[in-house]
Amino acid sequence: MNNRNLKANSERTPKERKELASKAGRASGEARKKKAQLRDALQRALDGEYVIDDDSFNGYDAIAFSMIKEAIKGNVQAFKEIRDTIGEQPTTRFSVNIDDYTIDKMEKFFDSLR
Repeated sequence: MNNRNLKANSERTPKERKELASKAGRASGEARKKKAQLRDALQRALDGEYVIDDDSFNGYDAIAFSMIKEAIKGNVQAFKEIRDTIGEQPTTRFSVNIDDYTIDKMEKFFDSLR
């Protein structure tokens, strides 16, 4: 589709706009339903029980072990995901140099807002 095929809503009749809005609403509802189904399936898989070599794990444990295994093999992205998930993200620090003139100007500005 290109711009020549597009028609502005202002050029459509109220009936056309209503039909298009209804069609879009149905499509949006279907998309939400599919996302919910996928979310439910993934949650069931994560909550499920898996047996490996007579040891029982849930989906979360299995994924954690898999990520650790990948990180040990040198997968940097797996390492970063593990690090970030456990809350050890590196912080970014920066400094700003502001002179006295700028501070005075900012104080006057904020005073004027009161």
